[in-house]
Formats: sequence, structure tokens, C-alpha cells
Amino acid sequence: MAHRTLSGLVAAALSLAAVGVVGVTAGRAAAEQAVVVASTAPGYAQGQLVPDGAAVTVPDGANAMFLFANGRMLRIKGPFEGPLDRMPDASGWGGVGSLVGGERFFQTDLGAARAVGAPMQKGEEQVFTVDPGRPGTQCVKSGGTVLLRKPADPALIPATLRAEGREAAATLRWDKGTAMPWPRELPMGDGTAVSVAGPDGRVRHSLTLRVIAAEGVGSGQGAELAVRLAGAGCAAQAAALLDPVRDSVAPLNLYLATDRGLYPTYRSGETVTLVLQTNRDAHLYCYLRNTRGQLTPIYPPGPSASSLLEGHHTLTLAGDRMPVPLRAAERSGSLSADQEVRCFAAGRDLGADLPGRQDAFRPLTDEAAARLERTLATLKQTELVMAQVILRVE
Repeated sequence: MAHRTLSGLVAAALSLAAVGVVGVTAGRAAAEQAVVVASTAPGYAQGQLVPDGAAVTVPDGANAMFLFANGRMLRIKGPFEGPLDRMPDASGWGGVGSLVGGERFFQTDLGAARAVGAPMQKGEEQVFTVDPGRPGTQCVKSGGTVLLRKPADPALIPATLRAEGREAAATLRWDKGTAMPWPRELPMGDGTAVSVAGPDGRVRHSLTLRVIAAEGVGSGQGAELAVRLAGAGCAAQAAALLDPVRDSVAPLNLYLATDRGLYPTYRSGETVTLVLQTNRDAHLYCYLRNTRGQLTPIYPPGPSASSLLEGHHTLTLAGDRMPVPLRAAERSGSLSADQEVRCFAAGRDLGADLPGRQDAFRPLTDEAAARLERTLATLKQTELVMAQVILRVE
């Protein structure tokens, strides 16, 4: 359940009202490609392309929001499995209450939504600035000046860019600012591969350029541009373009389940694997309630461990970030061995406010547990969501 201020809910409602929410049935929905705006469903990240007709899986407890090139937006609350163009018939979709109230499906028509389209267009210049510090595929706009951003990594200043398979190379120092035009000596074309080396001459990584046609770009067709970027393999740039949309219609959310689903059953002593994902960067805190009712901090796994979880990245516990294994409780006579895991995701670091951070994997005292409840109850001005899962032992 999300703890948000009344003004936050009103703002979300006004945002939806401004874009004109309408009910649309599956039969009238156009089958086309879509891009992920926000998702807590494992396997779906912001800026990811969903091809026309591809099956989508949103497990129970998770949700995902998709944007189509024509501006239609669709949110799915799991469980759901199937293509986006074969949604169940639900004539009651639509309306502000569908989003705030938590209905399983809703669709909105953003085709003429300047309130959402304008912020997307404002970010175009930054979206199309090439970052030589980031490997992979990056898109540039045809017919315009291509800018190269100064890398955040000082080990790449100066940076030498070399067209792979050719002799052409250029060394860039960014002496006059944080961005500079693409060097004339380097080729510029769709599919151009460029290696990036540091001052020592060692190649750090490579990037591939994709040229996006200028037609339709900058004319208010932000949704079409986002899908076009995702289709070209430029997921990070599509995600950057979609940030304002996500921030206006998708509050912070957290998915918590296990590798056996949302309602798992274990035998005593079996290994438990938790699966978590947020729809934006957030700070994560998890507690285990044992069979005696005691709360034990299990994440972050220590006072020096980071609580920051990158949005749309699936986290499994135990795992690399929490090496201590979790196991189902052992039964003791007729007493229940069921346990509960409760996790909180917040928009800021709460480490200094939460008791028990110094004592990971040790049960909190009754006083510390009461202080934790009081602290969480006072965080009304902080974006905070909670999720829980019961670990049943047969």
C-alpha cells in the first residue's frame, strides 16, 4: 500500500484528467508496437520495446505501463499473460478512479495530450546527445548536429574514438564545455561502430550509432519517437524521454514475491529466494518476522551496504547483494512455522531514521520494533511503498 500525501493523489488525478481518460475495448485497440513506461514486473524495463503481438507476462502483485506510438497508454495489474492487443473485454475501463483505485486494467488516449507530450519533447536535445562513456547502441537524429557529451568518468578524458574497421580516429578533450560536435574526421551513418579508448590507449568499450529519421521528430509526437528509439535498440534514450511521463502517471511501486510466486509453500529448512523490483530508483529495506513474532532486518545486509535499488532491475535475495541464505523455519511441535517478509521502498535514504541498521540478521528488541513502526508512520512527506509475502511451511 503506498503512503502518499493527499496533494500527491490529487496531482495524479489532475494529471490524468488533463490527458482525457477514455474507456477503450480490446476490439478497438490498434495492434502495434509499444514501449515500457514503468514496470515492477521482472523482465520489463523502462524504454524496452514490446513487439506487435508479443506475449506479455505480468505476475500477480506486479504491474506494468505501456505506451503505443499513437499515444494510447495501457496499464496492466497482474496476473496477466498474453499479447497487448488481446486484452480481456472490460467495458468499465477508464476514468481517474481506475488508476488511483487499482483496477486491473486501464487505457488512456494520450494522442492529443500536450500536458504529457510537451515534457517529452523538451528532453529531445539531451536524448540525442551521444555519451561516449556509455557502451552499446545510441541513436542520433538525421539532419541535425550530433553532439558528444563529456564522459562522467575522468578516466575517459581525453577519449579517443576510432571507427571500427577504418583508420579514421579523433581525440576529444572537451576543453570548451560539456558537449562538442561530432568530429568531422569520423564517419557518421546508421550502423557505424566506434571504439572508445582512454588516455592510455586501451579500448574501454564500443558503441554503435543508429540514425533516426527526422520526420515526425519535434512535432509533438513524443510517443512515436519513444517507440522509434526503442525499436532501434536505444532503450536508454527512450527511457530518458519517458521519464516525465512515468513521473506524472506512475507513482513509486514495489513488487515482492518469491521464485515460487506470491503465495509460496516450503518444507522446513528449504532455501527461500525473494524477487523484488521497483519502477524507479528507490531505497529498499526488508525485515523478516520470525515464528516468535520478532522482526529481523535482512536488507540492506549491513551498515555499510547500499540500500539503493536501481529502477526496473530485478533483485533476488539471497544473492550477490545479500550473501546470507534465507531458509524456511523449522517446525517446533504444533506451532506454526510461517514467516513474513515485509519490504519498504522509499524515494530517499532512510538509513539514519530506521532502527536496526547496525544489527542486520539480528532480531530487533521490542522497543526497537515499536520505534520502527512509529518512524514509518511519521514518513508522510516521503514517497514510501510497502509489500509483503508470507512464507508458509507445510
